[in-house]
Amino acid sequence: MMNALHDTLRLNADDPSARTLIAATVDALLAEDTVRLQVILDGDRLASETIAGLVAGLRRLRERGGAIQVTAVQDGVRDALAITGLERVFAFPIEQPEPRRSGLFARLTAATFAAGLTALAVPAPAAVDRPTDPTAIIARVVERNPNLSSYQGRLHVDLRMTSFPFYRTALDGTTYYKKPSNFEVVFDRVPRLAKGFDKMFTDIGDASNWEKRFVVTYQGEAEFNGRKDLELRMVQRVRGMIDHETVLIDPNAWTIDSIRYDYYNGGHITMKQSFREIAGYLMPAEQDAEIAIPYAKAVVHGVYTDYKTNVALDDAVFTKKN
Repeated sequence: MMNALHDTLRLNADDPSARTLIAATVDALLAEDTVRLQVILDGDRLASETIAGLVAGLRRLRERGGAIQVTAVQDGVRDALAITGLERVFAFPIEQPEPRRSGLFARLTAATFAAGLTALAVPAPAAVDRPTDPTAIIARVVERNPNLSSYQGRLHVDLRMTSFPFYRTALDGTTYYKKPSNFEVVFDRVPRLAKGFDKMFTDIGDASNWEKRFVVTYQGEAEFNGRKDLELRMVQRVRGMIDHETVLIDPNAWTIDSIRYDYYNGGHITMKQSFREIAGYLMPAEQDAEIAIPYAKAVVHGVYTDYKTNVALDDAVFTKKN
């Protein structure tokens, strides 16, 4: 019989059936109004499928105020959880003892781990391989700031048309986010020629509904600012104006570095963004867009400032406007 507070599930971390077992356990817990699950992971490799199953289960339990705590038996999985930051994601919201680390990990921080392994000529363990499953990749992006429930900030945008009529303007607005997947940008004023840019800035932030809206496939790795990003190709499940989207994700920070929209009419829009730490969270700092659609070319630069995190926001902010 399930405990009223939480139940325990023991798995092998690289068991191909782990994801299914986690989903079935969460189903059973929710049916009994149990919202906490303790998962004990055995084995020495943390597979991307297991991560995806854990994140999907966590998302469902969090909707009911619950949580998942993961305890690793072997050093390989324990260290993988530590250097990816997942040990903080999968924890009950109470004080937990620091996980034990091997001698190597006591000397190396997560930021210097890869460089340290190279210098020591020690091969990286399979436990920290980059995931190739789109669901696992998206889950990492969605859970990047697990304790961020909302934010509000200011956005300044400079828009310059590089084709006739060579129009130039500046826009100022407020950006909003509320968990789980509400993003909105409200500009103070939007000139006629700049209509639609608010949606462009809103869409780049929301990865939580990608798999509902798109068929997502992993395309391998791509160069971005001197590093290797993970590339996803997304095709709309319900056809619209866009043929496909290409997303580049930084596997170190799990941030969206770039999205390119390719339209059926031959046009495209590419958005790139950088991040900075605000109150312990990675937040968008700047965004740049290159727009090349029929009869119009433009470049856009946006800067985010004055963030306030975990603030109370009225749901009316996110009401769709005609």
